[in-house]
Amino acid sequence: MFGDRLHVYPIVIAIFVPLTFTITYILAVTSGHVEPAFPYISDTGTKPPESCVFGQMLNIGAVLAFIIFYIRYRQIRTHYEGAGRTKLLKYNTVTFVMGITAALGISLVGNFQETNVIVIHLIGALLAFVVGSIYCWIQTGMSFKMPDLPGNSVIVCRIRTVISVLTFIFIIMLFIFPTLSNQQAPSWVNVTDNTYWKPGKPGYGLRLAGTISEWLLALSTVFFLLTFVKEFKFFRMYTPECMHKDKKITNNYNIEQSGSGLP
Repeated sequence: MFGDRLHVYPIVIAIFVPLTFTITYILAVTSGHVEPAFPYISDTGTKPPESCVFGQMLNIGAVLAFIIFYIRYRQIRTHYEGAGRTKLLKYNTVTFVMGITAALGISLVGNFQETNVIVIHLIGALLAFVVGSIYCWIQTGMSFKMPDLPGNSVIVCRIRTVISVLTFIFIIMLFIFPTLSNQQAPSWVNVTDNTYWKPGKPGYGLRLAGTISEWLLALSTVFFLLTFVKEFKFFRMYTPECMHKDKKITNNYNIEQSGSGLP
């Protein structure tokens, strides 16, 4: 597992996630479940058949994200363990936990559609977006403290800074614009009804700004992971070793192998 081509994982997720959203968007629009003009990402995965694709592909995306977070954690630990960088290694552990949390959030968003279990869906979105954004910020700060990490550079650090700032801005916009759009909608309107939100309706422009912010936030977070490509090229990783808990069994096996002349 893993091997020498660790840099492939960020590339795969950078292609896979936008592809997921594109497929579910096309299915939702052609099925008449959403308006073509930038619905929320979650709105494109609430009804079958797109909800089935949405859930399955986001689960795969969550696994890919976890793998990337794990590789990043092991990469930094391998390079700096024993180098007296205790504080950096602590931050490395913290970001790994945050990465796991964000990956869980992605899975929750896919498995608990907003029309079925809205509370869990929103919790998943918060974990994926907010915790994911904090992960980007901390990793950016760590990058400036790791100039000797193979593949790292000032340009990479600056790109990560820009992406982190953008994720923060998009999160603020995602909280503000939907709230304002809901306030402008007539009191009798169910604001969760996607069929209401059409051009010319009160609050539509603000809602559109909110939906665009969500799409940009998701893509920015994915592209942040893409910045790991160059650094991952300098490392390789293999599946952890599996062995017996009982040392006697292991020792007896090794003796038998050496006595039989087998490798």
